[in-house]
Amino acid sequence: MRRISRILLSIVLVSTAVVSVAVDWNATHLFNSEWHPHAKFHDAVMLWLLSGVSIVALWLLWRRTTEPDIAYTFAMLVPVIFWSPFFFVTLVVPGTSLQADLKEPPPIIGGIPIYPNVAVATVSIILALIGYGLYRASKSEASSL
Repeated sequence: MRRISRILLSIVLVSTAVVSVAVDWNATHLFNSEWHPHAKFHDAVMLWLLSGVSIVALWLLWRRTTEPDIAYTFAMLVPVIFWSPFFFVTLVVPGTSLQADLKEPPPIIGGIPIYPNVAVATVSIILALIGYGLYRASKSEASSL
């Protein structure tokens, strides 16, 4: 079960970094001529930081260690901490938006606007928590033997 947990957490870490870079490294975000240069700077720094901590989490997760709790906890926290603000930033920072193109409304399902980035955030957080839960379950299973 630990191997499944490690693989699942690795998939979430890699996809979080790769998807974020792929979505932001284009004309709608990082190379958007309407963006202030300092906003572009912060986006680039965020992408670099996210990629770096994801690599560190992968290293911790796959190295030999006598303290796997640290590795699994960190590997779970990276995507959870990164994606969680997608649920509240627009409420606490005026002028922010969940969509890059304000001209196109998001799809609406059952009267609820569905933002693709929030859907990705939801799936990523759930998978990270499942991966961590599998690790915790394998740990308690091993201790009961």
